[in-house]
Amino acid sequence: MAPMHSIAEVIARLEQITEQAKKDESPVGYFSALYYKMTIAIRDGIEQGVFENGSRMEQLDVRFAQRYLDALDAWQAGQPTSAAWQKAFEAISDDRYTVLQHILLGMNAHINLDLSIAAAQTRSGDAIFGLRADFDRVNDIIASLTNRVEERLAEIWLPLAFLDIVLRTEEEGWANFSVRVARAAAWKAATALAFTRQHETEQALIRDLDATVAQLAGKLQRPGFWINVCLGWMRRTEEGTVSEKIETLMKI
Repeated sequence: MAPMHSIAEVIARLEQITEQAKKDESPVGYFSALYYKMTIAIRDGIEQGVFENGSRMEQLDVRFAQRYLDALDAWQAGQPTSAAWQKAFEAISDDRYTVLQHILLGMNAHINLDLSIAAAQTRSGDAIFGLRADFDRVNDIIASLTNRVEERLAEIWLPLAFLDIVLRTEEEGWANFSVRVARAAAWKAATALAFTRQHETEQALIRDLDATVAQLAGKLQRPGFWINVCLGWMRRTEEGTVSEKIETLMKI
């Protein structure tokens, strides 16, 4: 697709994808709806001066989103994409997966793979360390939305509210904890990529990272017999059609 140049363009494209997914009753809208809301929150943070360097953060956000949009366009055109995204997109045509799994598969590919690459492209070498404070501030913005995400997911599958209590750490729910851990891993990978001087070495690191993230996607798809049984029950007892579930997520 044509390159994005602003966060406003990204938001418009994510909204378009989500609205089309509702019309098509396509699970692709689960992740795009969540991503749309998160991107609006980042835009608001930029406009409110939350970040040290708003222009730099917009550059990162646009590069980050471009990877998802390019992957989605490639998949829809029948062209190859990263192994991590391929796993996520394959699940879209499989009705065995829960809304939660679709979202986690998207987050896995986008945070664990795309974020690392986008951060390294935004600032390479020593300059990447200047990005760290704003990179971490995104965690605070995500945390501010996490409770609403969990509440909307609990509307789709009622027992999730109880599950959040069971899995809650001392300070945060499972969703916020998972995102924070993923972003910490993404930062480590980003710094490794930022100091790669040769293109061949960079591509080898990205291939290795993609393979690792794709393996994790496989575990999210098939986490084991008993968890699969629970997920099957979860899928059968989710509330609403695909479009209704997308609409619920849009209320975050």
